[in-house]
Amino acid sequence: MKAPSKSKTTELRELLKDARWGIWLFVGLNLLVLIFFLLDGIYNEFVFVLLFIQVLLLVVWFLPVFCFQVFYKKLRVKFAIYKALASYKEAVNHFSW
Repeated sequence: MKAPSKSKTTELRELLKDARWGIWLFVGLNLLVLIFFLLDGIYNEFVFVLLFIQVLLLVVWFLPVFCFQVFYKKLRVKFAIYKALASYKEAVNHFSW
């Protein structure tokens, strides 16, 4: 049995780091939605827009990336979830804030 190479280990660590970044971004976004929901209710435009963005991201971004990783590249589900979350960081980096 061959030990994983150093570059594979580094790549996996970077993938996990990027996936955690994606998770924290969603946690922050959900907390922001919760705060505005508690202050003004569901009919606040900001709450509606953030909920719409979350659903759109799930359907348009994460689900296709996840399905591509699982069905086409034949990766394990856990690894495919990490890849989908890490790809979100790459997409956000293309925006100019």
